[in-house]
Amino acid sequence: MGVSGLAEGFLAGFNTMDRYQRGQKEDERMEKSMGLRDAMWQNEQERQKVADERYQGELEYSKGRDKLADARLDRQFALTERQVKSAEAHAGAAERRATAQETRQQQEYEWQKTLRDKQVFQQENLPIYQSGWQLLREGKDPGEQFWAAAKDERAGLFNPNRWVEPGAIDKSTYVVKHTGNLMNLLKDGKLDPSTPEGNALINDAKYLDGMDYLYRDEVRKGVGDIDPASGKTITDKKLANMMITPDGRGLVLGVEVTYNDGSKDVRPVTNNRTSAPDDHPKVIPINDFLKPAFQRAALVKEISSKAGDISRWTGLTAGSDQEGYKKAVTELEKQHGQNRARISSSNAEDKDMQLEALDAQLEQSKAALADTFGMTSKVEEKEAGAPIKEWTSGDAERLQFVKEANQHGKLSSLLDSPARMNTAFELWRQQAAKQRQTEQAAVTANRLRDTESNAYQAISLAQARR
Repeated sequence: MGVSGLAEGFLAGFNTMDRYQRGQKEDERMEKSMGLRDAMWQNEQERQKVADERYQGELEYSKGRDKLADARLDRQFALTERQVKSAEAHAGAAERRATAQETRQQQEYEWQKTLRDKQVFQQENLPIYQSGWQLLREGKDPGEQFWAAAKDERAGLFNPNRWVEPGAIDKSTYVVKHTGNLMNLLKDGKLDPSTPEGNALINDAKYLDGMDYLYRDEVRKGVGDIDPASGKTITDKKLANMMITPDGRGLVLGVEVTYNDGSKDVRPVTNNRTSAPDDHPKVIPINDFLKPAFQRAALVKEISSKAGDISRWTGLTAGSDQEGYKKAVTELEKQHGQNRARISSSNAEDKDMQLEALDAQLEQSKAALADTFGMTSKVEEKEAGAPIKEWTSGDAERLQFVKEANQHGKLSSLLDSPARMNTAFELWRQQAAKQRQTEQAAVTANRLRDTESNAYQAISLAQARR
């Protein structure tokens, strides 16, 4: 081998070695590059993982906030719904109160209007009343002008017929005598109105009946009106009880109110004569209550001696007062129509029943008016007179039965058959006995109610003094 061959061989070996070394270095660089890329990729994976975890956390946090927001929204909606319902309830209650208040105001307006009209009428006709009553006391006929003014429903206490009704003298006399007995017991210290015994003496049944007669015009105010609390029509009122205030100077009256459905309720006479909760019982000074009662009782005693003349002058004995009857029926039907209109326009569920009861009351009132104005024919009276006298035989119960049957227009039909008369009388007597038991129970209940209300009335009295 020559030098050139050796050189070539060496060069070839060098080249091979160089390529090997370069290849090895390239591999190393490649491995380093791959390692760097792996590290970068791994780092990127770690960052992505962290980002994913952060995103998932934010997502969970967002979901939690959404749930809280939804819950808050639900609570807000529920609160708003409750507020709306409460507002609607308050609005409904306010509307009902406003309606009730409007009804009370309307009733009070009508009552005040009627009262003013009555006062104006009486004032305008006062000279006629004064001169007419003077003629009555002298036993003279006051004349047609007086009777025309006296028969008007606005005449009130100026109508002589008001004081010559059957039983008037007995009722008024009992009031005077019993009041005197009560005064004597008070002076002797034997009457304590706060005790059940004292309350029973003051609320003696005949005494209440007499006072109810003397104060009938005042007690019956509001008859025909619709009670705003119940929606029922008031068909009758009567004095139910009297209670002395704790200081012994005042009197509180209780009135039994009868409604068109037959139900009854005892209520105190209030300052404004309404059923409003803020309308407190009216405390009447005892002297202011007794003085008019004595004056009216004296008037009954005075005028009772002229009862026969008054009946003759007014046409009740000489013949029927058709003009007076027609006028009274017209006024009655007018009031009846107003009551029917009010019931028909109400929201009461038992309107039909109320209307039927009102119509029945109208027929009863017409029958009573016919009896009052002498519309029963003389032939009928003559034919019926003998059998009635024979059947009653002066018995007080039978006489009362005949009176009530005649007032309700049922007497003529009963006279056709003695058996029917006896059966009807027996039923009436049984009902009367039950009524007396009911009244006695009511008196007992009223006494208990009065005892319980002493404190409330004492407070009302204290407020009135302020």
